[in-house]
Amino acid sequence: MEIARALHVDLTPGVVAEARRPLGELAFAVRSDWEAEGDANPEQVLRLSGVEVAELRHQYFVLLWCFERIWHGYQVITRDRVLGRRAGKEFASMLGWHVRNWSRDLPAIKQALETKVGKIHDGDSARAFAELGDAVLTDADIRIMRSSLGEMSLQLIGEPAWWIG
Repeated sequence: MEIARALHVDLTPGVVAEARRPLGELAFAVRSDWEAEGDANPEQVLRLSGVEVAELRHQYFVLLWCFERIWHGYQVITRDRVLGRRAGKEFASMLGWHVRNWSRDLPAIKQALETKVGKIHDGDSARAFAELGDAVLTDADIRIMRSSLGEMSLQLIGEPAWWIG
């Protein structure tokens, strides 16, 4: 479980925590705009955030790359023939809410950023994040996310890896 602990520590404090704050604020603002107006204007929300677009793009990748590291660590843990299954379940439990919350937020963040910087090429990292979601989230979690993002005309990050079994 040392790998799991180290990866959880990678996600929660330091540089990744610094990246999560403005990204979370941006996602909250996009969702709030959508809820108030029934239609979000991510470009306006981004402009009103007061944070440089280049900095937010960098922070988007800081967080996404952290989840990519976690996915690879999760694979190492679950492939262990002795402890893999039990340790994988504990790790999934520890990560589930982080993955669930960011699965809702990253699409709104990406959409807002793309209004200013054009297409964001996050394919491999986004796929790793989606595969992590497949591993640690329930079918119900995924259905709820698909529904709520669909209402906002957003796609899950890393399509098509998200499944419903």
